[in-house]
Amino acid sequence: MRLASGEAFFTVTKDSARPFIVETPAGAVRVTGTVFNVRAETTTALEVVVVEGSVQVRPGEITGSRPAMPVLLGPGEKLSAGKNGVTVQTLSAGAIDMLLAWRHGQVVFDGVPLSEALARFARYHGRGITASPAVADLTVGGRYSLDDLDSFLSSIQDSL
Repeated sequence: MRLASGEAFFTVTKDSARPFIVETPAGAVRVTGTVFNVRAETTTALEVVVVEGSVQVRPGEITGSRPAMPVLLGPGEKLSAGKNGVTVQTLSAGAIDMLLAWRHGQVVFDGVPLSEALARFARYHGRGITASPAVADLTVGGRYSLDDLDSFLSSIQDSL
């Protein structure tokens, strides 16, 4: 399967003879049976969260160097690959729920730069939304409905 950009949640039946592979511009995820989420925001950023089972992630040439070695992830682990390299962290159940809130029409921000939060909303609404450089690095927190862009923008304006 090819995910050019965006976010997808997968539940894959175990079949070691036929692995399921998700290819993104920033790397590939190989699975033989698991529940996981893949987000490919740009050609240089990849995020994989494993809910159940395990996956093998092979980050692509994201830093201008050769591809990184494959990384094996287990339940509750998140891999982030981008311009600054590859990191793996263990997440709490609450943190996983926050990352997967999009499946219920919500998005949760916790100390996210305003520019990044606006870019996330922009993808869901098919339009470009940017912040001036003076406020782009301010951080945003809260749970918002992805369908209600106006409320999100109002809450941001009220906090400035």
